Amino acid sequence: MSWFYTTINYAQERDHASTAEVLECFHDEQRFLSQLAFLITGDPATADQSVVKACEMTIKGRSPFRDWLLEWAKAATIAIAISTCAETIHDCEAGYKNQSCSHIEHTAQADAEQCAAHLDILLKTDTLKVVEELDALSRAVLALRLTIRSSIQDCALRLNVGRDTVLAANCRAMTWLSELQSQPEPQDQPPSSDNGHHDEARPLHGQNRGDGLVCGPVPMVAFSSGSESG
Repeated sequence: MSWFYTTINYAQERDHASTAEVLECFHDEQRFLSQLAFLITGDPATADQSVVKACEMTIKGRSPFRDWLLEWAKAATIAIAISTCAETIHDCEAGYKNQSCSHIEHTAQADAEQCAAHLDILLKTDTLKVVEELDALSRAVLALRLTIRSSIQDCALRLNVGRDTVLAANCRAMTWLSELQSQPEPQDQPPSSDNGHHDEARPLHGQNRGDGLVCGPVPMVAFSSGSESG
């Protein structure tokens, strides 16, 4: 019966992404993945490193299915980012003590289209505004809920905080996002009169990916299939 197992193994290998495909995915989606990591870490350098570590982890572990490669890349990047700033996230838990959520709509799981629309708004927002107005816990909940559509219970397990804490943090984040969405579109500002130039707030987004999500101007990092020494 060896031919039977050989056929099964061949089919499994055919369905799983190769190392080259993993590297290509992380390279092509690097800016987008760095944006997701930044939502959690609040630091560009740490966000970039989270993407690199997620790629290395994927290469060293069991290769994900080819059709799910991007979903895996998003989940792996978010997991690394969360582990990187776990202490900061836990420090935020006390701020949600005895808080509750009265918005039923915030506890419901949004569909894929709604999540994509909310994430698009979030990624178009100035980075400093996001970090200054939302703490690490609420940003992590947003990233999990909007990117990989985690449930409240799943968020609690991934973030190692109480379910009530996640409910309160999610409520705060979604209320903030709703208020942001209701704000009028900013008008184009004329150049400054002093030197003919003006500084623009750096948004999280840059070029449209064609699927409702956007990629931002994050420095590119080289990926390698081998581990670095030293």
